[in-house]
Amino acid sequence: APRLGMFQFNDNPDSVEGIVYLRRGENATEVLARVRNTVENINKQILPPGIEVAPFYDRQVLLDITIGTVKHTLFFGISLVLAVLFFFLGNLRAAAVVAAVIPLALCVSFIQMHLWSVPANLISLGAIDFGVIVDSAVILTENVMRHLEEGGKRLKQSIIIATSEVQRAMIYSTGIIIVAYSPLFFMGGVEGIIFKPMAFTMGFALIAAMILSLTFLPAMISLVFGESMHHKPPGFITRLLNSYKPLLRRWMDRPLTVIAVAVFVLGLTLLSVTRLGTAFLPTLEENNIWLRVSLPNTVDLDYSVKVANQLRETFLKQPEIEKVAVQIGRPDDGTDSTGVFNQEYGLYLKSPDNMPSGSSKKQLIANLEKELKKLPGMTYSFSQYIQDNVNEALSGVKGENSVKIYGADLVVLDQKAQEVMAQLRKVRGVADEGILKELGQPTLNIQIDRERAARYGINVNEIQTVVANAIGGAAVTNLLEDEKTFGIAVRLNPGSRNDTADIGRLLVDSPNGSAIPLSMVATVQLSDGPFFIYREAGKRYIAIKFSVRNRDLGSAVEDAQHLVSKNITLPPNYSISWDGQFNQMKQAQKKLMLIVPLALLGIFLLLVSAFGNFRDAVIVMINVPFAAIGGVIALHLAGETLSISAFFGFLSLFGIAIQDGVILISF
Repeated sequence: APRLGMFQFNDNPDSVEGIVYLRRGENATEVLARVRNTVENINKQILPPGIEVAPFYDRQVLLDITIGTVKHTLFFGISLVLAVLFFFLGNLRAAAVVAAVIPLALCVSFIQMHLWSVPANLISLGAIDFGVIVDSAVILTENVMRHLEEGGKRLKQSIIIATSEVQRAMIYSTGIIIVAYSPLFFMGGVEGIIFKPMAFTMGFALIAAMILSLTFLPAMISLVFGESMHHKPPGFITRLLNSYKPLLRRWMDRPLTVIAVAVFVLGLTLLSVTRLGTAFLPTLEENNIWLRVSLPNTVDLDYSVKVANQLRETFLKQPEIEKVAVQIGRPDDGTDSTGVFNQEYGLYLKSPDNMPSGSSKKQLIANLEKELKKLPGMTYSFSQYIQDNVNEALSGVKGENSVKIYGADLVVLDQKAQEVMAQLRKVRGVADEGILKELGQPTLNIQIDRERAARYGINVNEIQTVVANAIGGAAVTNLLEDEKTFGIAVRLNPGSRNDTADIGRLLVDSPNGSAIPLSMVATVQLSDGPFFIYREAGKRYIAIKFSVRNRDLGSAVEDAQHLVSKNITLPPNYSISWDGQFNQMKQAQKKLMLIVPLALLGIFLLLVSAFGNFRDAVIVMINVPFAAIGGVIALHLAGETLSISAFFGFLSLFGIAIQDGVILISF
């Protein structure tokens, strides 16, 4: 059987690749450890000398980086909270008691995550807000210290009074934060898979922290605090408070001026949001590049291998690249039904510590793109290993985003795809554009002239039999070998099968015994036929894939949509859709526009229940938009876009702002 693909690795132009899949629900670290042990046993006990199984992509590397990031985040977060608590409370024992709530709340949260089968990952653990977790503990501890300083009450009495004063506010504040996170529970798609675990983790941690603050914390305070607790904030805090009080009085004397300034700043902030740009999700750095190269559909394996050898040698010369793995065509198991025109390159980079000085991934991609442009007739796209799989699932094609044109006529689809790609090339930031060609398969068309065949007394069936035998082959005899029988077929050689002149010289017997050339009774010609026919929801379509680089996704695609709608007219019964990260982002935004108002309504009802009146609830809710000012400024300073994850960050921020309002009005 002819080879349908090839695998290359580093300097070896012909290797064998195997992929180990992780079953859903299994522990990746444990499975990978068993795989490495098995590979070691295979190399030692089964394979002959000179042959070995060598892993070139190990997900454990990314897992180790993720676990290290989570550990660093947890340690740094707890340390920072402890330092801030000591700085503002002015008492080490009080700070330690409050900080003790964090590990206990996390332990309870981890137990609940295990019971509810919530995965522990970079998002679910790294996004835990320790400041929010200890809010209830800080409120209670500070209130106990205030009662002790006032004097006249013993420690136990102060704890009971202080706890009874704040418990209602603590319960409602925790409920408000959880409701603020509630939109995450209703998200679907990729964003739901990523952020739902974070919502569960924060919900578990907040409930645990509230319960601990009302039970464990009073007991700890009674053990650690004395009958008189010395509480002296640092001089900086004292001076800050002393400066704030006269300013507060002045602002209260001019409320309309303060409100006008705040509204003006909010207006400027909202205007600046349009300059942030939008994106679906931030990119996780995987320390690799996944490059897809598509050659013309008509190339054979030899030519594809020749191109792959040239590119592989070029990539290995790059100082940033440590390993190069090349997949050409399709695997033997048929799980990816592509042709030899498809090439996929896994470029595995050196660790950040071993990278050449001054190098960057962005510059490396620019250098690789220059090399690719030297080879004509190919399209390509840059991504990362995991990101590429996610992009393909979102867009339905081998690319980050896609434009799909639906219709019946393949020629019209191809023509309109060329027009769309021409418009995409006008948009700043659009890169890696290319058409998933459907036409281009050389097709032999033989049109029988029935009238001319009838003049020679030849019927259509006789002509079809000659053509079928010459091109497809016909069994003429059998070969007997031992007890096995093999049929022997004859047909034209490959060169003649693709030559219209040779096919036209095929002879067809007429009833009078003369042999008539096929060209006398039929028209023989080569034309471009369909190489692939893509369908979705029962409709034919052609796809144009593209990426967005050095610009935000939202504005780039919106510009492209404007150009396409303005300059391209589709025939009747033809339609166009935009898929991929942009479409997923729009769907998530639509869902959030429905869910977030409901969450805010739920928060408002909680506020009314907490305060017992509408006035205070409205006052707190009015402050919510102003909480976004700092977040928008932070995004500008960090050079980030307004992604779905940033939007979820604002939800958390709104919950904290409302919690602060509850505490301020309650006390």
